[in-house]
Amino acid sequence: MSTIGRPGGTAMGASWGNDGTIIFATNDWATGLQRIDDTGGEPTVLTRPNRAGGEGDHLFPEILPGGQAVLFTITSTTPGLGEAQIAVLDLRTGAHTPLIRGGSHARYVPSGHLVYEAAGRLYAVAFDLARLAVVGEPVRIQPEVLPPPTQTDTSWAVAADGTLVYASGDGPIEERSLVWVDRQGRETPIPGAPPRDYAFPRLSPDSSRIAVYIPDQEIDIWLLDLVRPTFRRATLDPTVDIYPVWHDDRQLLFSSNREGGVNLFAQAADGSGAVTRLTTSPNVQHANSVSPDGSRLVFTETAQTTAQDIMELRLDGTAAVRPLVATHHRERNAEVSPDGRWLAYEADDSGRYDIYVRPYPDVSSGHWHVSVDGNGGTRPLWSRNSVELFYLSLTGDLMRVGVAPGKTWEATAPTRLFEGRRYGATASQRGRTYDIRGDGKSFLMIKPLKTAAPASLVVVQNWREELKRLVPIR
Repeated sequence: MSTIGRPGGTAMGASWGNDGTIIFATNDWATGLQRIDDTGGEPTVLTRPNRAGGEGDHLFPEILPGGQAVLFTITSTTPGLGEAQIAVLDLRTGAHTPLIRGGSHARYVPSGHLVYEAAGRLYAVAFDLARLAVVGEPVRIQPEVLPPPTQTDTSWAVAADGTLVYASGDGPIEERSLVWVDRQGRETPIPGAPPRDYAFPRLSPDSSRIAVYIPDQEIDIWLLDLVRPTFRRATLDPTVDIYPVWHDDRQLLFSSNREGGVNLFAQAADGSGAVTRLTTSPNVQHANSVSPDGSRLVFTETAQTTAQDIMELRLDGTAAVRPLVATHHRERNAEVSPDGRWLAYEADDSGRYDIYVRPYPDVSSGHWHVSVDGNGGTRPLWSRNSVELFYLSLTGDLMRVGVAPGKTWEATAPTRLFEGRRYGATASQRGRTYDIRGDGKSFLMIKPLKTAAPASLVVVQNWREELKRLVPIR
């Protein structure tokens, strides 16, 4: 095995052409499809997502027979693949054309068909290779494919000879519960919240309420009152409202695409009054944390030139934004310590994600690597008294680092509290998936209620003939 290049970002599909080049994609939103020689060298950018037009990224390429065109998926700036499109790039002209809306992971079959995923099912449509155009209407062809664990995976493949292989079994986990987990890993159920597909829970400053994103039909932020208890929607817009952050006990800050793009908004937690737009930018912005004095919001911004950066927004009405950590690496999930001295975040400087700390607000005056045990780290979280920093290791453990009070950064080696992998931190949920109670004795976690049954692999030989029967070529 040899390395032929080190493009930024995690690989999101690749296709090896007969001409000795590889066309690939990464999760770097600053670039779309790229091409590199299989002997090595610098990659060439072939496409760039149209952020202003709502395109998130260009992924999952497949070079078509003849080597003159490439199938790929255009994702949306909204979460999930429901708004994705299958497109074709003509390598001779550099132009790309959408083919199918609502589909992804398309593959060409020599029978003259495209096979692709849509809403957890497989579909096929006739495809004119000479004109690079679909012919007729798509047909659902295989309803028993096991949905993959994340939107970046597939659970099926078609060989050149027409053999189909797919995973069959139960669907993915869709229902979770909210639980308290103490430092020894003991669970206590939280009453009042029905089983839902929870993500990104945040406790209010007084620990009396939980704001949580639910990516189901409403794709909104919900509030659980822990005192009564009651459970209700906090945001009511039909678009995506995500990544809640408490400004104080009365106001929520969050990300939304309700006015185009994915920018930052504010509203009263009780739903009264108007929703205020805080930023206007073509870049995707995800709310992370608020400074202890409430004057600044720290957020992650995905930009064309520097991938994911950590930014800061003044909340004094000026809408002034300044970069905190902006490099060619990915930096995200920043958390300001409650004493206002430190900024913790995750970054892939080393080729994997690790936890780092900088002084705050003067982030240029220091830089420390925290996850030094070799297991990496994501999703940092401070204790309410700022003397502990927690994070999830890449092996799935909830880790603790002791922090000495004072102006000089001093920290203990990371130690394991309990296994965090079983508490809702999936690969597709890149934001923080847990929180800590005000007293510091227990953590708010998300627990899956339904575990998928073991999948079985099904191989269908001569499937090309069945495909011709189901979707005739006119």
